[in-house]
Amino acid sequence: MPDLVRIRHSTVPAPLRLALHLFDLAAYEVLYRFSPVSRKMFFNGGYLPLAPDMQQLPALKGEEASAMMYHLLLRGMVADLAPNPQVILDVGCGQGGGLLYAHAIHPGVRLYGTDRNGTATRKAARAVAHIPGSRLVKGSDDDIRFEAACADFVISVGAPTYFGLTRFVGEAARVCRPGGIIAFSGGYRQGDHAVIEAELRDAASGSGLVFHRYRDITPHTFAALRADIPRREAELARVPWPFRLYGRKWADMPGSAEYDEYATGRRADFACVLRKP
Repeated sequence: MPDLVRIRHSTVPAPLRLALHLFDLAAYEVLYRFSPVSRKMFFNGGYLPLAPDMQQLPALKGEEASAMMYHLLLRGMVADLAPNPQVILDVGCGQGGGLLYAHAIHPGVRLYGTDRNGTATRKAARAVAHIPGSRLVKGSDDDIRFEAACADFVISVGAPTYFGLTRFVGEAARVCRPGGIIAFSGGYRQGDHAVIEAELRDAASGSGLVFHRYRDITPHTFAALRADIPRREAELARVPWPFRLYGRKWADMPGSAEYDEYATGRRADFACVLRKP
C-alpha cells in the first residue's frame, strides 16, 4: 500500500499523521523539482517486456518501460473494445509522458491531465502545449478536478491506489462519458488480487459501470524494476538529503521492505478496464 494511504489509515496520533502526510507531500514536490526525476517524463515503475507494436517516441527515449505501462492501458488491455476517443483524461499524469504517448496512439485526440503535484502538472502542460485542446489541472487525492462527462477515455497509472479504489472508480465514472472506457493500473504492498478485484467489481456495479477486465501485472512490473536498478542507484545518489533514504523506499530498491515484498510475492500490481454504458 502506498505510504500516503498507510498514513491516512494509521492509528498513530493525529499530529504525527499530519506530520507524516506533510513530509510525504514535501518529498513528492522535492523529487519532482530537484532530483533526477525532474528530467523524466514518467514517474511509474514500468512494465516489461515491451509489446511488439509499441511506438518508439524520441521524446520518451530511455523511458520505454514506463511508456509501456501506458501502451498496456491505451491499446493492450482495450484492443477488443476498439477505442476511438475524442478526449483522453490522464489522472495522475506526472510530467506528461503518458499524454504524449496517448497522442501518438490517437493523434486527433484532445488531452486532459491532472496530478496532485503542481510542479509535475506545470511541466506536463509545457510538454503538450503544442497539441491543440490540451488542458492540465492541478489535482488532489480525493477527487478528479474535471467536470462531469468530460472525457470518453479515462486512464490512470498508479493514482487509483492513492484515491482508494472505490473512490477512484466513482470519480472516474463521473468524468467519463456514456460509451466511454476507464483503464487504470495500481499496486498494493501485501495485496491480495482476489480482494482487489472484488472491490473493483463492487465499485463498478455501484457506479453503473460494466466490469470488463482485470489482470495481475506484478511479474511484468517486477521485471521492469529489476532491469532499472542500475539507473535508479545512480540517480538516487544525486537526490538531496534527507530525501535520499525516502527515495530508496519510493523506488523499491533492493534492501527495502518494498523490494522484498516484490521478491517474496506479497506485492499485488494490477490493471483493470471498465466501461460506461
